[in-house]
Order: sequence, then C-alpha cells, then structure tokens
Amino acid sequence: MTSFSLSLWIVLGIALQLAIYLAIGFWHHWLNYRALRSRAADLDLPVTPDALPPMDEPAVASWAGFRAFRVERKTFEDAAQSVCSFYLTPEDGQPLPHFLPGQFLTFRLDMPTTTGSAEQIIRCYSLSDASRPDCYRISVKRALPPPGSQVPPGRSSNFLHDQVAVGSLLQVRAPAGHFHIDSSESPVVLIGGGIGLTPMLSMLNWSLAAQPGREVWLFYGLRHGRELLMKAHLEALAAAHPNFHLRVCFSNPRPEDVAGRDYQHRGRVDVD
Repeated sequence: MTSFSLSLWIVLGIALQLAIYLAIGFWHHWLNYRALRSRAADLDLPVTPDALPPMDEPAVASWAGFRAFRVERKTFEDAAQSVCSFYLTPEDGQPLPHFLPGQFLTFRLDMPTTTGSAEQIIRCYSLSDASRPDCYRISVKRALPPPGSQVPPGRSSNFLHDQVAVGSLLQVRAPAGHFHIDSSESPVVLIGGGIGLTPMLSMLNWSLAAQPGREVWLFYGLRHGRELLMKAHLEALAAAHPNFHLRVCFSNPRPEDVAGRDYQHRGRVDVD
C-alpha cells in the first residue's frame, strides 16, 4: 500500500466517523423535538411562537453604529433611591424603531479618568418599558462595593447616576438581544430578582397593553420593601388587570413590611 493510499484511507475513516457523529446528534435532536411537540400538543400549547403582532404605525428602520440620545428625564424607582430610570429621546428627532420586549440597548460611555482625559467603555442595559415611537427607557441600579471590601464601585452605573444629567447626550446602539417574550396566547410566568426585574417590566407592560386577555404571573424577589421597584406602577397594573397576578417575595422583610400588603411570600423565589 502506497503512502497516498494510506492517507486516503485515513481521510475516509475520519470522514466516516464525523458522519456517524453528526447522524447520531441529529437523531437525538429529532427525538427531543418530537417529544416537545407531543408534550405541547398534550397541553394544547402552540408549537411555534408567533411573531409580535403588527403595529398600527409604519415600520421604522433600525440604525447602524451609535446614535445620539438626549436624557429627557431621570426618575428614582425605589425608596432607597438606588435605581434610576433614564428616559432617552433621539437627538435627531426621528421616530424610533420598535423593539422586542426584553431586549437591551448598548451604550458607549465617555468616562473621565484621574488624568483628566476620557476613556470609552461599552455597557448594555435592558429596556425597562414597552416600545414607544418617541422614547426609550432604561433603569440602572447604582453598584456599590461590598461592605468591607476593596472592590471599587461600578463604573458605569455610578457614572450614569452622578455624572449624567437631564440634557446629557449618550451614544446608543439600536435595540438588540434574543431574550424576549413571544406573542402567543399561552399563560406566561415572569421571574425577576432585584434589578433583574427590568426586562420583565418591558415584557409585562407590553403584554398587558398588546394582549390584555393573556394570563401573566410575575414572581418578583428582593430583600425588603426599600428595594421594591415601581411599587405603585405594579400595584396599579394588578388592580386594573384581573389576569395579571403579582407575587412579591421578600427574603428579609423589615418590621414595617406587612405580609399581604407589601409582599405575598416570605423567602426567596423557588419552585414551590
């Protein structure tokens, strides 16, 4: 056997092993797919997610690169004033493209340094409201260092809280991200802890506005009432929509936090 023939047999052997590996992987994926479809049929659930319902407004194209946005308003969302919402409008005054509830914005921040110059950093923040044609909203928690540690505070969150004022300009990329809600009529469970509520707020606000008949459950975990975000907003939604079930979970409630009024469950969010 020549060296060429030997090399050819080696290549064929490798190709055969690769084909067998891919075939086995495909077969396992196919079995899982069939099992999921069968389970969905048993539960009378849709087997494919629907696209988001069409909006009445004409579609607005997204943009490439960074776009200047002006901070129109800053609002603290909790009693501790550790979370601030920033309402952003495009400097060019043009309409904004719709985004999928749960997506995020990417920011290019010009951070001052100790030498007096500026350093650019990139950060992403979830959109915390349903899509609007004139304004985007993010809600940012100030990141403090752990008590007794030498870890510095969060650079971008403290910069936004302390240095970015109403009228400031920020450079923003278009909404992006694959983590978003579908538009089926199936009941939906939203689970958020602390500042992780922000994408859930976007999904919740959109669902109750666009699908008022859809059953929505929100399980929201935090330590106590001073950390509760948008308390009045959430309670107003729960009062106005009988299909929206709000379940607040406090892991360490204060003496003034009243069960049944300020929270529904004591402890962390778990399966039970």
